Amino acid sequence: MDLLLVLVYRGFDGMVINGCLSALTRPENVVYCLREALGISPITKEALASKTLVYQEWVES
Repeated sequence: MDLLLVLVYRGFDGMVINGCLSALTRPENVVYCLREALGISPITKEALASKTLVYQEWVES
């Protein structure tokens, strides 16, 4: 029996690895990424801070 394990992390480092960083130089692309890829809506200071905390905890673990 074959077993497939897939781990997905959607964060800044993932965007860099996937070559998406250059697309984020335009503000509308950043908004699209935050809303569609990361599911942040509305885009508020608190929403971004929570994603930062999750990322920091992931890096430190």
